[in-house]
Amino acid sequence: MFKKIKRLADNVKALAKYGQIKAELAKERNQYFFFPSWSFGGAERVHVDIMNLFNNPKPICFITEKSITNGFQKEFETAADTIELGRWAEKKELKRHLFKMLAKSINAQKHPVVSGWCNKFMYDLIPFLAPHVQVIDIIHNFQDDDKGVEWYTLPLVPRINQRIVVGNVLTEQFKALYRLNQVPEKYLDRLTVIQNKIAFDGVFPEKNYNGALQILFVGRNSPEKRPEVFIRTAEIAEQLNLPVQFKLIGDFDKEKTIVPINTLIVGQVYDKAILNNIYKEAHLLLLTSYRESWGLVVFEGMNMGVVPISTNVGELSNYISDKKENGILIENLEDTETLSRLFINEIKHFLADRSKLKLFSRKGFETVKELAEACDFNEAYKRILSGK
Repeated sequence: MFKKIKRLADNVKALAKYGQIKAELAKERNQYFFFPSWSFGGAERVHVDIMNLFNNPKPICFITEKSITNGFQKEFETAADTIELGRWAEKKELKRHLFKMLAKSINAQKHPVVSGWCNKFMYDLIPFLAPHVQVIDIIHNFQDDDKGVEWYTLPLVPRINQRIVVGNVLTEQFKALYRLNQVPEKYLDRLTVIQNKIAFDGVFPEKNYNGALQILFVGRNSPEKRPEVFIRTAEIAEQLNLPVQFKLIGDFDKEKTIVPINTLIVGQVYDKAILNNIYKEAHLLLLTSYRESWGLVVFEGMNMGVVPISTNVGELSNYISDKKENGILIENLEDTETLSRLFINEIKHFLADRSKLKLFSRKGFETVKELAEACDFNEAYKRILSGK
């Protein structure tokens, strides 16, 4: 009964948005973005960076799924005319009507560009679009199995004008996927690598490397991030009486998340200045994910002299390593206990050798400096999404 009432309420709420959707679609513009969420996360931060490149006229952004948090809602709404679709993206009858409305508006523009990330709603819209509409797919990483969008979009490959990926690892994954599914090799030419934007402050922060080490987790409370590995690592550190303090940053419920006494649940941090201050005081960042694209938090931390210890995921092996003396990559194991003890071993190495910690901290900062100077994020996205 409760579900029926809630569904009815959601339908009424969706219908109330009809006027807003119609009014926004009546405006002349070039950029139409489709993103699943405005929740707290590295991907969402990148999406804000992209939309901020286009403001004359302002783009429109459709949020097609339920956001877990309101993490970047204000940033989305500042960067674009943003509409959370709700039932418009779920209920068949509403969705069918919206596809026609969207297509009519987009097709009427001179140089329209439809772009988005991990968005089946956008992919289902593509058959309604006229040939002159540019379709740009933004891919941060592959999903876990053959239910991911990279598989879902295989029939649409000839209609997708460009696929933007963050690095060469993804390029190789697409090569293998296309080869496996007999997609003509010529479509690989539509893959474009654009490195994510990195904030670089240019000032190496002062740190005390002699006392207890502060260790961070920054990310969503979601399965692929594996916060349980971070928490288990903290438990082992407590059992070993190691001089460390752990901080858990993300959408974690302080009442429901059980952590050892050496761990502080900070919760979500939206203010960049506050987050930077946390980074400035920290020494190590643990990235425990089993799947990542670029691991933006790694580079945010390195910008503040925080040394990453990470599972070997995504594109990270192209940028950090023990050999480069700017971070540590460990084997991406499935077993929580074994993986946590690998993290503990690396923490113990830095505890025992503070000069190594200081060296890695400085080298990581210099790595970010080099990447920031070489980054063409703004120019590349403007060029590809210009629609001309």
